[in-house]
Amino acid sequence: MKILNTNDIKKELITEISTSTIENNLHILAMNPSEEELSYRDYIIKRCREFEIGYFYKKFDLYASKEDIIAYTNSCNNKDGFIILLPFDKFDGISYLKENIKLKDVDAFTYKSMGHAMAGNSNYLPATPKSVVKYLEKNEDLKSKNIVIANRTELIGLPLSTYLMNKGATVTVINSETKNPIDYIKNSHIFISAIGRADYYDKSYFKDGQTIIDVGTSIVNGKIKGDVNYEDLEDLDVKVLTCKKGIGAITTLTLLQGLID
Repeated sequence: MKILNTNDIKKELITEISTSTIENNLHILAMNPSEEELSYRDYIIKRCREFEIGYFYKKFDLYASKEDIIAYTNSCNNKDGFIILLPFDKFDGISYLKENIKLKDVDAFTYKSMGHAMAGNSNYLPATPKSVVKYLEKNEDLKSKNIVIANRTELIGLPLSTYLMNKGATVTVINSETKNPIDYIKNSHIFISAIGRADYYDKSYFKDGQTIIDVGTSIVNGKIKGDVNYEDLEDLDVKVLTCKKGIGAITTLTLLQGLID
């Protein structure tokens, strides 16, 4: 097993952000956030402080209406950016927010951003898929590659799969209802996991020669764990981009990059 990293991309992002003038603020919106969401919030805030970027954390209570949330975003400077920490509890007005939030969308939440992303514009991808794309386009020839993605959400699986298909890859998206997922995974050149289940994938899912990109994060006993059991893969000839030193190391930087005009 060879452990990969995103150190070169991280350096490029830090240089770009630190040498850019970012005067707009970032609004982090949440509703009953999970432990994983709070961990992500803390990383975002840490980076904002590092680059002296203004930020506001707004936690809405469970009784907040869609009008309340839009009223808040309308009260902000219209040049400010925003991110919604999904799944935003059980709020049933997500579609309304996607249509009506007018702030700078740094995580491809709105329908407008989603449309650009689905058309193949990587600048409009959500931060996590955009980070995956940054790595793949720098290190892999995507044409004719078989890629399996374990995630079908609007935040990761849907935009990422569409973008990679536009680049010539053959993409399969699997989910909890997929029969014999191990067959799909073993027949892939590149496997991307974002299911949020700690150490779920062991060596039985893989074979020599594959590239594994672990995007999933779970909090176990106060520590961040990925979807892949890395220790179990030590005897395999695979390349692994881990959740912390890989995509996780550049996701918040990619998010902040979206504030640059």
